Amino acid sequence: MSSVHRPDTPGSPSARRPPTSDAGPLAPGLRTPQRIPRGALWFLMAVIVLGGAGFIYKFYEFFLDIAAQDGFRFAGAHLLTYLLVAAGFLLLLLYAFLNGHFADIESPKYELLEREVRLDHEEYD
Repeated sequence: MSSVHRPDTPGSPSARRPPTSDAGPLAPGLRTPQRIPRGALWFLMAVIVLGGAGFIYKFYEFFLDIAAQDGFRFAGAHLLTYLLVAAGFLLLLLYAFLNGHFADIESPKYELLEREVRLDHEEYD
C-alpha cells in the first residue's frame, strides 16, 4: 500500500496555511466569511418586511390623524422640516453609494495609520 500525500488533507502544511484573498494573505485575526443559513436569511427578510410594513402603516395612520384634526396647522412646519432633512440625508447616502464611497471601507483605516506613522517620522526625525 503506497502512501500518497494530498496537499489538502487535514494536518498537511498547506491545510494549516491562513486563508488568502486575491490581494494576498488576510490580516491576522480575520476569518474567512461564513455563509448564513438560508432559513436565517428568510427569517431576517420576514422580520424586515413585517417591520417596514408596520412602520408604513403607522406613518399612514399618523398622517390621516393629523389631516383629520387640523394637525397640519399645529405640526405641519415641523413635520415638513424633519421630512426634508431626512430626505437630504437619504440623498447624500444614495449619492455616496452610487459614487463608490462604500466600495472599500477597510483601506481608510490603514491609510490613516500609515499617514500617522509617516507624520511621526517627519516630526521626530
